[in-house]
Amino acid sequence: MREPQPRAIHLKDYSPPEFRIDSLDLDVDLRDDHARVRAKLQVRRNGGPGPLVLDGEELQLISVSLDGKQPQYEVAAQKLTLRDVPDAFTLETVSRIVPQKNTQLEGLYATKNGFVTQCEAEGFRRITWFIDRPDVMARYTTTIHADRKKYPVLLSNGNETGTGEEPGGRHWARFVDPFPKPSYLFAMVAADLEVLEDAYQGKKLFVYVEPGKLDQAGWAMDCLKRAIQWDEKRFGLRLDLDQYKIVAVGDFNSGAMENKGLNIFNTRYVLARSDVATDTDYLSIDRVVAHEYFHNWTGNRVTCRDWFQLSLKEGLTVFRDQEYGADTYSRAVTRIQEVRALRAGQFPEDAGPMKHPVRPQSYMEIRNFYTMTVYEKGAEVVRMQHSLLGEEKFQAGMRLYFKRHDGQAVTCNDFVQAMQDASGIDLSQFKLWYDVAGTPVLDCRGAYENGSFTLTVKQSMNPPFHIPFAVKIGDEEQVLSIKRPEEEFVFRNLKSKPVPSLLRRFSAPVILNYPFTDDELVHLMGRDDDAFNRWEAGQRLAASIILGRKGAPSRAFLDASRSILSDRDPAFAAEALTLPPEAFLAEQMQVVDPDLLHSARNELRLALAQGLKDELLSKYEKLRVAGAYSPDAVSAGKRALRNLCLGLLSELGMSGLAHAQLQQADNMTDAMAALSCLANLDCPERQPALDAFYAKWQHEPLVVDKWLAVQSTSRLPDTLRRVKRLLSHPAFDIKVPNKVYALIRGFASNHVRFHAADGSGYAFLADQVIALNALNPQVAARMARGFDRWKRFDAARQAKARAQLERIRDTAGLSRDVAEIVSKALAG
Repeated sequence: MREPQPRAIHLKDYSPPEFRIDSLDLDVDLRDDHARVRAKLQVRRNGGPGPLVLDGEELQLISVSLDGKQPQYEVAAQKLTLRDVPDAFTLETVSRIVPQKNTQLEGLYATKNGFVTQCEAEGFRRITWFIDRPDVMARYTTTIHADRKKYPVLLSNGNETGTGEEPGGRHWARFVDPFPKPSYLFAMVAADLEVLEDAYQGKKLFVYVEPGKLDQAGWAMDCLKRAIQWDEKRFGLRLDLDQYKIVAVGDFNSGAMENKGLNIFNTRYVLARSDVATDTDYLSIDRVVAHEYFHNWTGNRVTCRDWFQLSLKEGLTVFRDQEYGADTYSRAVTRIQEVRALRAGQFPEDAGPMKHPVRPQSYMEIRNFYTMTVYEKGAEVVRMQHSLLGEEKFQAGMRLYFKRHDGQAVTCNDFVQAMQDASGIDLSQFKLWYDVAGTPVLDCRGAYENGSFTLTVKQSMNPPFHIPFAVKIGDEEQVLSIKRPEEEFVFRNLKSKPVPSLLRRFSAPVILNYPFTDDELVHLMGRDDDAFNRWEAGQRLAASIILGRKGAPSRAFLDASRSILSDRDPAFAAEALTLPPEAFLAEQMQVVDPDLLHSARNELRLALAQGLKDELLSKYEKLRVAGAYSPDAVSAGKRALRNLCLGLLSELGMSGLAHAQLQQADNMTDAMAALSCLANLDCPERQPALDAFYAKWQHEPLVVDKWLAVQSTSRLPDTLRRVKRLLSHPAFDIKVPNKVYALIRGFASNHVRFHAADGSGYAFLADQVIALNALNPQVAARMARGFDRWKRFDAARQAKARAQLERIRDTAGLSRDVAEIVSKALAG
């Protein structure tokens, strides 16, 4: 029997909370098989005569008292209801929870080293009874009791105000957080951890890691200090705490969490050492540490009124961490990487069954809306406001935003209003970006006559969006405002017919259509002074060769690629010579043929390797980075281009070159690049290399994740068979999200193997979604997103995908998380 469809929650139904909670005194007593949680709430009525309704999940209620007396109450449907309560009162509850059995990793749960929490979005209700919504902000006092030997480190938000010993080898610690916060920002830790301590301008900084990992904590500490300094300089925002703590744990559903003063991180975004972390890891750690720190103001000091406003904090903070990355590394390369990710992930989302606005209008399970649309497209919406206003007026808008709303829970409209009021620029039409889903399409054409160039722009959105459109035609760059269904712009006094540079720096998240000739694209690829558009021209040319099945690339394309190989910025060259991914190319096909697409893309890689072989070998040798490893941008750029050369040369069967690099590598970047080449080649070195790599690194979980991922993403025909075998390998644990992401999500992203014509990839993913649903619904739902674009394929593949989606849908005990994803996939 099919489970009933979960009830949708709608933005239009929002109403302020009927009660406020001014303070919460929380006492958590951790035992071997359970935890006892006592919560004392100071409650006051906020309007209306209704009952007090508290949220709670997986809680065994032991007692309730109201102003010291036992009240009448009801417990039903994960709600604790008290009727006829006074306007102000003290409510105390005692509950029993079992964090040791919490495989969902939400609320309070056990890890191999102790206990941690994850409360965003609605995890606090799994700890105690509360009004678990972001517009209820309280001051927290937290007392933790635990076994001293097992859990010597006790942490929570705020300042430690007391510690002590208890009978039986136990101890306690109390923390007072002076800042009111919503329940999703609560955090506590009781664990066996080592700590790296440092300071910045008198503020104490701590990075806590699992025992034995202290030598991998230094980079994260450096990143934290750099982020604090950058936020002061660029945004004028100072650290408002005496202490700032980061805790890294191996069992974590997401990347990191910005809990006030006590960030909890996935180890993937903290631990780094040159022999275990790649350049990409170092960069990701820097960006994620910065992101969570920046939330201290954009998310914590000013938070969301409701979860529909999630992009208020996430879109803004992603924009801030993107700007941090651009200021810290290469602005051009950072932008290219952002757009590549946006097009590969968010554009398909905007065209698929999970399509939703930056500010969704409804949801069944809020955890499903921590999406690229809310985060990355949300960041683009903030970036467009920055483009329209300029840096000075944008910063004035930020200052006004904090002046008006510090300590409040507000909406996306409040942010836009601050920008409008501070700048004097009308943004009323611009707000459509928040409320209308879909990727706008700009159809452009140009005409040159008598020294004048006329650019006509038509947009697909109805009603029309306000779109900042950066162009350079002739010698002058401008940001045009596209506000009507069709606009016409005339550029005069030109000496010759221009090749227009359009959508410079990707000034808006749109699809741009313009009838560039191949010669014009080659011109832009080699001569445009906007690095993004140089990259974009190359991507367009490569896509036209792959999708048009044009065979060998033109001499002009090879010459342009040869020129880029010698570009003064190796990091840019590596990006520019990386072909568009198959998933992105598939979005441009009417009916996706994954085998044909894979073959055509590989043919172009082979042609590039053959046409540039001598230059690739020469560049590979010249780009050896001498001396000790450093993750700095210059060194990382050289390694990126050198390893791109290795990847192309491997297309010529040069497996010995990759094997030699793997054996000689003194850093994980070069080792993984070589191992990836071998994993994608049917060569004698492949299996011995994989076996030796695991034998060497089996005690480093994050390196083992890389080993799993490099196999699950292999293009070789036997990949699914290998992935199935790895499910029973000691390296894999379905209860650990990082392992699931490496092996199962890795395979689902393997375009040609996941979409196998026999449907075996679909059946495999459905099996894993069903298994995960019973353990960790949030992770299961993320895996189910692999089916999002099933209707883009041929009828035979569609039938096989539909059958697996229906099998998941009909699973007994299907979670809300998975039910929403699957129902939308089937309906879409």
